[in-house]
Amino acid sequence: MTAAREHYIQRGRELKFESDASRESAVIVRLLEGYCECFGTALERERVYQFPAGTKAALSAPRDSCRVELVNAKEVQERLWSGIQYQELLSDLNKQRRDAAQGQTFGPRILVCGSVDTGKSTLCKYIINSAINEGHAITYTDADLGQNGITVPGTIASVFMEGKQVDIEEGFTLLLPLTFFFGDVTLTSQNVGKYHHLCKQSAACIRANAENRPQFKVGGLVVNTMGWTNGLGLTALKLIIEAFDIDTILIAGDDHQLGEALQSRYGEQAQVRVLPKQTAAVSRPSNFRKQQRGERVADYFRGVRAPLHAVKMVIPMSEVLFYQVGVGKDQQTTSKVPDYLQIARVEPDTSHHLAIVAVSHASIPEEIPHANIAGIGVVLKVDLENREITFVMPSGNPPPRRYFILSRIAVTYEEIQRY
Repeated sequence: MTAAREHYIQRGRELKFESDASRESAVIVRLLEGYCECFGTALERERVYQFPAGTKAALSAPRDSCRVELVNAKEVQERLWSGIQYQELLSDLNKQRRDAAQGQTFGPRILVCGSVDTGKSTLCKYIINSAINEGHAITYTDADLGQNGITVPGTIASVFMEGKQVDIEEGFTLLLPLTFFFGDVTLTSQNVGKYHHLCKQSAACIRANAENRPQFKVGGLVVNTMGWTNGLGLTALKLIIEAFDIDTILIAGDDHQLGEALQSRYGEQAQVRVLPKQTAAVSRPSNFRKQQRGERVADYFRGVRAPLHAVKMVIPMSEVLFYQVGVGKDQQTTSKVPDYLQIARVEPDTSHHLAIVAVSHASIPEEIPHANIAGIGVVLKVDLENREITFVMPSGNPPPRRYFILSRIAVTYEEIQRY
């Protein structure tokens, strides 16, 4: 651990910092005096914040100058506050929410898209925190299969935010998300229909919540997306726009070609704005993103700051039913539905070791492709001789349902050791 260093941040400027990738090198931050934010979330004075290994973040002083203490930080650099480029946008969105409150209509329904490493997640945090600061509730949906910021990869997850900004350390991990399980981190022509279906299921639940809780109707929603903007990726963006009835499209990364494509298709129903690349955004190699997927699964079981405790759970095979969704016509299926929603019962075997599974809320098998999930687990061992399956679960409580959805995502033994 390196010695603590104090830094003075002038009003209108920010302090960019990084941490080493090794797990022992978390950056420790403490606000000593003044007012300081991290991507729109205000720091509490004298609270100790830990930024995990591999973090690249920025502390800003948008209102007043401040003094902070950093431990283990490297590549520390002071510069102009990057968030200033979003202030006009955030003001416009909050005006739309005030107008919606007066007319009891829906607030802005926002799509954030763009290539990888253009600052999409950072922009989403600014939008959420700005809405919360103005007293609004807001729904956040992360439809990024590979780098989901709410829960584990391979999901489409939503959280309903009210009264509290995005936690700097925990993010969304302590919230109870509405989660639909896609079961893969890769979009293909065979499963894009399932992706669209789960987006529509998410949108239907969000609309129902908005009708019952008017504050979420007024606050609107923001949807984060994958960093794939051409070919099938562009198709996915269009499906999201239609599923969530998007009326505001924000394109990060100064991608005018994407802006023209979406303006041509949706210009009459949605406002399309091309934004410059977030100056705090950093490029990350593909192997780092893969490593981060493993970290997201680990965070699900162990927690980030608040410690959680994963448990091993042995369940008789007679009490667990494995299913796959989107099995295609060449498999025995339970109903006549589109290929991407067909389900098939799967007999557990040793090939399922280390596979991520989801516990479905479905009450009958036919509901599995349409139902949200209660949580996830990892298959640790399939004991064919004793007809038992050992799972890693986030708690010792029995699963609420017996229907488990098999994914195409697996972890490693080394990753499990960190749970």
